[in-house]
Amino acid sequence: MNPILITRSLEKRTGGQRGSMLLELLIAIVVLAIGMGGLLVLLVSAMSTNNRSGSDTSSTMIAEHIIEQISSQPATLVPADLSIPDCAGYSWTVSTAGAANGFGNSGSYGGNGANLTSNGTVDWTQDYASVPTGYKLKYVACGTGGRQTTYDTRWNIVSLNATNHSSRMIVVSARPSSDATVGGLRYVVPANLQTIGGVQ
Repeated sequence: MNPILITRSLEKRTGGQRGSMLLELLIAIVVLAIGMGGLLVLLVSAMSTNNRSGSDTSSTMIAEHIIEQISSQPATLVPADLSIPDCAGYSWTVSTAGAANGFGNSGSYGGNGANLTSNGTVDWTQDYASVPTGYKLKYVACGTGGRQTTYDTRWNIVSLNATNHSSRMIVVSARPSSDATVGGLRYVVPANLQTIGGVQ
């Protein structure tokens, strides 16, 4: 066989495969980029969930702090306002006066304070400005790295014994003020705490 023909046939075979290595590399990079994009979405979602869980925990702790402060005052005493400082240095007034169910300043489902729904939780459709003074606060909590988060906190106090006010139900709810809203609804469900206290 002619050596020139053998060389030309080898050149033709290898010439068609010259771009295949580059094409395979390009396809591998595209597949890797798609896989990394999926992992990035998963990572961002996990970070968001972690942040939301932290906000839920802080909301619960703030609601618990308010409910403990009110509960520490005996139900039979003449109601006295309490003072609670926040991280911003502001001292909030916490009213502790209750009223019989349906006879206070909160409508037909509560005593004094923020409106309650028919199932006994704070009604978050009520505008913050319309909640009576002393039964709401925008508590600023300290965070890591100097970050601060503001929590919208509201409560209602219902006197369970109308004659001597010896027992009461306290309902407190809190949520981060900066939650995203869609049509007035928030993604984070507010923390709702209830307790009943009184004279033993």
